[in-house]
Amino acid sequence: MTKTRTPTIVVAGAGLTGLSAAVSAREAGARVVLLEKGSRRDVGGNAAFSGGLFLFCYDGPDDLTSITQDFEPGMKAARIEAPPYTRQAFVAELMAMSGGRAEPRLVDKLAERSLDTVGWLAAKGVRFTFNRTLGAEVRDGVLHIPPGQVLTCTGEGMSRGFEVIRPLLAHAERIGVEIRWSTPLAEVLHSEGRVTGVAVGDGGQTVPGDAVVVATGGFQASRDLRREHLGPQWETVRLRGTRLATGDGIQAALRAGADKAGTWSRCHSAAVDPTMPSPESSAAAPPFPLHGFWLGVLVNRDGERFVDEGPGPWVRNYSKMGKAIMRQPGREAFEIFDQRTAARVADEFAGSAVPIVAETVPELAERIGVPLDRLARTLATFNDACPPGDDMSEDRGTADITPPKSRWASPLDRPPFVVYHAVAGLTFTFGGIRIDPDGRALGTDGAPVPGLYAAGEAVGGLFYGDYPGGAALMRAAVFGRAAGRTAATETTPAHHSA
Repeated sequence: MTKTRTPTIVVAGAGLTGLSAAVSAREAGARVVLLEKGSRRDVGGNAAFSGGLFLFCYDGPDDLTSITQDFEPGMKAARIEAPPYTRQAFVAELMAMSGGRAEPRLVDKLAERSLDTVGWLAAKGVRFTFNRTLGAEVRDGVLHIPPGQVLTCTGEGMSRGFEVIRPLLAHAERIGVEIRWSTPLAEVLHSEGRVTGVAVGDGGQTVPGDAVVVATGGFQASRDLRREHLGPQWETVRLRGTRLATGDGIQAALRAGADKAGTWSRCHSAAVDPTMPSPESSAAAPPFPLHGFWLGVLVNRDGERFVDEGPGPWVRNYSKMGKAIMRQPGREAFEIFDQRTAARVADEFAGSAVPIVAETVPELAERIGVPLDRLARTLATFNDACPPGDDMSEDRGTADITPPKSRWASPLDRPPFVVYHAVAGLTFTFGGIRIDPDGRALGTDGAPVPGLYAAGEAVGGLFYGDYPGGAALMRAAVFGRAAGRTAATETTPAHHSA
């Protein structure tokens, strides 16, 4: 009698990408072995340290309320107004932020599958909520939602990513995904032109498989690869996310015949509080992102502004701030606020970071260690360039100063001043493995490498100079899910006699 053997899919990396791939492959009928380099305490990869924000397309309020009816305090309203965020808008935004370099097929698929994938996550137990820090507000009993990022995972503060991982891990275990902790990928094995499994650990042990999905993240935690690809100034940069993403999976895939894609010299980095310790487990909070920059000004250690703090919604621009800080003397900066905005910053954008408070500009200069004459000139020039009036609104831009502050420009003239020390925190790198929209790893000839798949931060081709907030988690879930399903459905089961 001939029996059909269930194919085995090996997934390397238990972050959002890997968990999505493993669940999807299992749902497609495969046996799934999920390998994680770290222990169970490290589950989640970079997603565990994120804000839990997903960027997806929707046609209106009904799409949003089909996913969640949870609201943060003060946001519940009898009616919701939510202009559509269309596929065309998603594609146009990501293409614009990549300078036109993003792979169009990947961008199209990310937009096309985004809403369905958020619903898929919700069905697995991931809880979402309407979030007030992203521009949504209640006016006259109506919740007004700007197009774009409107939902985050339910949780406290801005670091909510583990609330994506917790239910997805539980679901994976419930449906029979076999998880092997402390089992790093060493090599992708192949024979007669096809992937046959992986070597793990020091390479002495193997895990056979009919297909392999590489979901091991980028190379941001490798000092050597940072120096080689990002430059020597990034060698000692502070990590915001997992310490385990050292590029091992990417390198193994390249050795197995996959091609490189994307820009290897760029990365996502944000302003972070330098006093916060790096997390010891994925359930712990990462160094807190200081995303309140748009409500004040940034100065360097010379007391001078160096970046437009308000070119658009902060969630579209926070990933620019780390790179801007890295170009400053000492690779540090100071976010300065007055009493117009200090309370909001402390409530929404500073976490447990402890600010420096000063009653006067001379005291402020002394406390943060910058030249008084330059700081005083910077603040006076900025204040003079702000439009008249006391409101803090999006349409207020400065006049005749460089760099400008394009929006939310109000003078800093209501002491005491509140300051947060900021350094760059490296989140993830942009270069990686070349894939097609279904997660197949592609070789240098453009053809799929038989049996090899990849997704998430291990791949390149989507993000270049910058990207909109929420697109990274969306990428992880969309392409992780796609890679797992493709691996399971197109792997030819072997037959044997019994």
